[in-house]
Amino acid sequence: MRVELTPALLELDAHAEEVILLLHHFRKGRHEWAVTPLLVEVAESFIDRHLPHRGSIYKQLLRKAAQQYAYRTTADPPIEQVSPEDVEDLVEDLNRPAVLVVESNDSDRRFIRGVAKILGAVDILQAIENQWLIIGHGGGGDTCRRAREEYESFRRVKRAAALLDSDRWAPGTPEKNAHRVQELRALGIKIHVLALREAENYVPNKTLRAVRPHRESSVRLGHLRRLTPDQRGYFDMKHGFKKTQGVPEQQQQLFADAASDVLDGLSEGFGQDLLKVFESTADRLTEADLARDVGEAVPGELRGLVAMLREIL
Repeated sequence: MRVELTPALLELDAHAEEVILLLHHFRKGRHEWAVTPLLVEVAESFIDRHLPHRGSIYKQLLRKAAQQYAYRTTADPPIEQVSPEDVEDLVEDLNRPAVLVVESNDSDRRFIRGVAKILGAVDILQAIENQWLIIGHGGGGDTCRRAREEYESFRRVKRAAALLDSDRWAPGTPEKNAHRVQELRALGIKIHVLALREAENYVPNKTLRAVRPHRESSVRLGHLRRLTPDQRGYFDMKHGFKKTQGVPEQQQQLFADAASDVLDGLSEGFGQDLLKVFESTADRLTEADLARDVGEAVPGELRGLVAMLREIL
């Protein structure tokens, strides 16, 4: 989160404890200090009064922040201004972890970490490791309710968002819980609904080759390659057609031109551990792998997901 401390807050000593806590977060890299050159002198005076023994560290941080201020763009997260009137509420919010509510905090955490590795989002990986970003378990049908509860628990800076599978049967069909998603967005809650069916549909071929047993996965991958991009994007990658005992009724049109040997070969899917393998192979994956195997629009969509996370961090 980009945070600017107003002159009034730095000039007064009434909230020195809260300001020092924010400076500590800036030094740790948890939040970013937004400092206009005009604020340098008043900030240095605050440091001299309250942090004399560590003044050189914080003044160095201050000067670096002031230099970087001019290079920020409109694409960067917005600045949260902290004034004496709202400092207690804002510090309470900024001292808490940001929360991303997901359907399964185990598999979705693996997906997010894998995406962050591919996109070089070291800050997201660090935030998860340091528990500055909590991946909250929504448990399927409760995800929207949990997202609203987390959002409303923040006083001023609503540092909660949600990630949902679309569970679409085909391109253009409504996502699961579309009406509830609309209601939450109307409240201002940030929600990313995956364009494809599930997180597993974003797994590229290099990961699929690493799924055990390798020989069976290699054969299944051969069949998967014969699907169209839309068929691959909405195929049940974990279970195949086993749970529905063949192509489900809602997908008959989507798979109408798929060869029968392909459908038979994909009947088992790639298993429940697909996102575990995705995370473990992500260091060897690139955006080009995603664009080639999954879809040209996928890297852009996932960059949007990372941008949403940065907005709440």
